[in-house]
Amino acid sequence: MGIKESAIRQFGRRAEAYSKGNIFVDGVHLSEIVKSSGVTRNHRVLDVATGAGFLALEFAKNAKIVIGCDITRNMLMKAIEKQGISGLDNTGFLLSDVESLPFPDESFDIVSCRFAFHHFPDPGKALAEMKRVCRKRIIIVDGVSSEDRDKSLFHNHIEKLRDPSHVRIYALPEMKNMVKDAGAVISDLSHRDIPQDFEDWINRAGTDGKTAKVIEDLMMQSMNGDSTGLRVKLENGRLGFTYDTVILIADVRR
Repeated sequence: MGIKESAIRQFGRRAEAYSKGNIFVDGVHLSEIVKSSGVTRNHRVLDVATGAGFLALEFAKNAKIVIGCDITRNMLMKAIEKQGISGLDNTGFLLSDVESLPFPDESFDIVSCRFAFHHFPDPGKALAEMKRVCRKRIIIVDGVSSEDRDKSLFHNHIEKLRDPSHVRIYALPEMKNMVKDAGAVISDLSHRDIPQDFEDWINRAGTDGKTAKVIEDLMMQSMNGDSTGLRVKLENGRLGFTYDTVILIADVRR
């Protein structure tokens, strides 16, 4: 099974859980992204790999029109449900692959992607398409891995065990280089620590019990020397860790 097929399967079967996950529903984080974007009332926005539409709907409060696209139909159904509840009528959702967007060049002022970049099998191709349809600004929000190669490898090994559709969480310099290679110039970058409860994180992905135990053991081992870069800790009997996430704003140059 290919990565895209794996992602469709994973997010299709776990759409309900992902539509409620704490890392996705954080309203403060969403508002920070939109504020950082510089969006105005006359802007058209595209949110790729939109999932349950959290960022698309946040943008819709401030933009002229917002389109959210994703390759997983079940996730889009959750987005449409949320749109109905929100009452926002300037938002649409479309089944589409980020590597082949069905829009003319420079169709949108802002193109965003939140917590999905690490699932793209060809991030360079995805960024090229995002840039092609963008007139002004690209926004990437995702976790970043340690710049220590061994820590990054260990971290990504655990992520892949938990979710087979995972490709790679990149170190920040790698992400910056990909954005540069796509022909965009980073204009703003901010970090945010997002704590995760291990059990919630595992349950959200639907990881089977045997694999979850393997991951738990690896996480526990990693506390010695922080060998994943995730700052794993055990408090009051609960295992947890922290994602270093970034909001990266890049201006498109033509």
